[in-house]
Amino acid sequence: MAMLTEKFDAYGDALPEVAPDEREAAKMASVVLSRIGQYVFWLLVIVIVSARVIYYPASPASEFPSAKAGVHAALR
Repeated sequence: MAMLTEKFDAYGDALPEVAPDEREAAKMASVVLSRIGQYVFWLLVIVIVSARVIYYPASPASEFPSAKAGVHAALR
């Protein structure tokens, strides 16, 4: 007796057969899009951090005449 190889969805309709080559292509496209998304994310992080370094002062201590004034401002 041969087994039934046709698959059905939750509503009882037969699912179309997907060739293994199509599944591999879809998986490869997913991997490529994921990798592109990761590169775009890290590029955005680098741009934001670089803009922060370029446009804002890196030494907040220069805003206070002494360390005591900085501690007093922080505790207010």
